[in-house]
Amino acid sequence: MLRYLLTIMCCLTLTLSPAEANSRWNSECRGYSPAKTVKCAAAKQPPPGGVSEALSVWRCESNFGIEPPHSDSYHGPFQYAISTYTYQRFAMPDVTRWFDLSVLVHDVRSNIVMAVAWAAHHSWGPWSCA
Repeated sequence: MLRYLLTIMCCLTLTLSPAEANSRWNSECRGYSPAKTVKCAAAKQPPPGGVSEALSVWRCESNFGIEPPHSDSYHGPFQYAISTYTYQRFAMPDVTRWFDLSVLVHDVRSNIVMAVAWAAHHSWGPWSCA
């Protein structure tokens, strides 16, 4: 009986749909490297162009950095102005609550998740690199 159950579980694992495969990411995209956070956020909130476009915008905005030079007013991987980040957080309260996003624009995970979710719901328009 145990062998039978193990065989069924193995087969089910191999036949997951794309939606089920995306559920392998943790619910808040927490605890991953920045690159994996982009992939997790894009799996949960698919932006235009998918993961490749999200990575492309990140590369263009900050060269895959997680903090810009401190001499300018743009912050984090997706180079948010504080006012833009604050506006987007309040404009998408469900995303903010679901992912437990920080009020701090410097929080790398929150910066990434907000950018990808905003693009998914609106567009990549606010980013000059899109």
